[in-house]
Amino acid sequence: MRGNTIIGIALLLFGFAMIVTGGFSFQQKKKVLDTGTIDISTKETKTVTWPPVVGGLVIAGGIVLLLMGGKSRK
Repeated sequence: MRGNTIIGIALLLFGFAMIVTGGFSFQQKKKVLDTGTIDISTKETKTVTWPPVVGGLVIAGGIVLLLMGGKSRK
């Protein structure tokens, strides 16, 4: 397999995953008070979302790379 084909397949899979999930969330630890002996912290949940159009653009890029990788060179 050529490099374009592998990257194209990866982009297709990533694009479909972006459309299905719609984003992801993670927890971030934030210090509230730090006095040396006492350490008080809290966990905040942050969410990252992206529109489905971005996933469609990634899929389109993967298709373009697959079509470019399929052409034979002479």
